[in-house]
Amino acid sequence: MPKTDDLGAWRAFVTCARAGSLTAAAKAMETEVSTVSRAIVGLEKALGCELIRHNTRPVELTEAGGTALKRMETILRAHDALVENLQNDKRTLSGRVRLSTAQGFATRRLMPVIRRFCDENPGMSIDILTGVREAELAKGLCDVAVLTGEPHLPGLVYMSRGRNVYLPVASPDYVRRHGLPLTPENLRNHKGYAYCGPVRGETKELTRGSRVEPVQFATVVRSTDILAVREAVLAGMGVAVDMPLVQIFEDLQEGRLVPILPGWALPPIECFVVANRDAWHLKRVRLFFEWYARTMQALFRGYEAAVSTLVGLPPDARSVDRTRIFMT
Repeated sequence: MPKTDDLGAWRAFVTCARAGSLTAAAKAMETEVSTVSRAIVGLEKALGCELIRHNTRPVELTEAGGTALKRMETILRAHDALVENLQNDKRTLSGRVRLSTAQGFATRRLMPVIRRFCDENPGMSIDILTGVREAELAKGLCDVAVLTGEPHLPGLVYMSRGRNVYLPVASPDYVRRHGLPLTPENLRNHKGYAYCGPVRGETKELTRGSRVEPVQFATVVRSTDILAVREAVLAGMGVAVDMPLVQIFEDLQEGRLVPILPGWALPPIECFVVANRDAWHLKRVRLFFEWYARTMQALFRGYEAAVSTLVGLPPDARSVDRTRIFMT
């Protein structure tokens, strides 16, 4: 039975309180639900009071549980930082970071970047996840995530990764057979392929200067997989109005795709490398976080430079200082 000074049991309680359920806590801690439950019940017996209201979904804290959560989060952060400092006394970086990014980027672009970091830090391990949302990051289900748009939930640390540029494109073969769409209104005569997944919603409007027009295709195929959309457009099956430049810059360079709808586009969206505040207290997470954000900024600038003479790119009217680290 856990004692009141059992940090492992307290970690189970804090993780459960943050994650909202025993199941989510067990997943975050990579253990069994029964293990988390026994740890919390053991604490409650040792303390002589309940910390959570059992059989509620999501988990609700008692008054004692709320007080304990505030105090124990601070104690666990200090404990983790102390252990890491002692273990890293030789100034070598070691341990594990759980990173979440968009599935399409993870599939086609991420591995060379991670290899660079691991070559420079051979004691580090990186777990790659995909599609973790802001709320899940705040609950501690991963350490670092790339999010589209600025985060707003409390308890997060973030830095710009640079902007995502989105372009309307088609294959040359498709344009030869069906003509070049010049305005959003022309899309009513074309088949569209649209992304609508965990990274962002389906594009409903395009802009050109101060003008805004709806996106309406003759028919549309929607997918949560941006790589499936890319393959369909490459095969000449239809057009896409919002392909991320990161996924198609080689296709534009080599002529497999061409821009359509001159001057019209989904405006760029600033993206961010975001860390859970608890994870941020760990040295390995902080160092990876900053390295990854700056590496991504350089990488995405390179994608834009690669096609700047081939397509019209929107001006970089950045809304955030990309050198700064922010906290919610």
